[in-house]
Amino acid sequence: MAKKDPIRTRILLREYLESLIVAVLLALVIRFFVISAYKIPTGSMVPTLKVGDFIFSYRLPYGIPIPFGGGKRIGMELPKRGDVVVFRYPENPKVNYVKRVIGLPGDRIEIKNHALHINELASTYELKSPELISDLPGNELYDVYAEKVGSSEHLILRSRNDEADFFGPMVVPPGQVFVLGDNRDTSDDSRYWGSVPVQNLDGKVVLIWMSFDWNHRWADDRFPSVRSERLFRSVQ
Repeated sequence: MAKKDPIRTRILLREYLESLIVAVLLALVIRFFVISAYKIPTGSMVPTLKVGDFIFSYRLPYGIPIPFGGGKRIGMELPKRGDVVVFRYPENPKVNYVKRVIGLPGDRIEIKNHALHINELASTYELKSPELISDLPGNELYDVYAEKVGSSEHLILRSRNDEADFFGPMVVPPGQVFVLGDNRDTSDDSRYWGSVPVQNLDGKVVLIWMSFDWNHRWADDRFPSVRSERLFRSVQ
């Protein structure tokens, strides 16, 4: 039986540890500077994001984070209108929210009877297929619309009740953005707690990489079904 070479063993162990350390450091760098992963726990962004979606947020579009910089970034830039963003909730920075950027600094935001107005210009709305929310509990109570805000177009959800929806007007302060949930009647957003400082932005949501539907289960209701049509789907 051949004897083990202790020197060779130490070399292999050192190479393994070095590879492991490099892999961990690379993962941490990517996590901190480039991409973050999140799970969607609420329906405030339906139909764009659904409960059970797992998403990737790309951190570089709004600047490079400074380690231990309290949210400061190198080359910080404003998001574009229509971006879906992850940000630190202004009233509790330990909590992350996901919403859509609607207003930029200096914009005048107003909602008149459900219709969003930006700088006195009304958004346009087109009714879409109810199939988009066929897996949503109580879907018969909602309608899906394509909302066009300038050059940005995205889907939103509205309740079919007759309650009028009004907000504002409000002018977005310098260095801040106004955010709304796509599920307009059930979203806790800038209408209730104000605009979001740009330094609170964590990244732009770019991809749904996994999606579990807990309303439709299998294996004696122990496991959720997978929404295969949402896997690796880009977020608009």
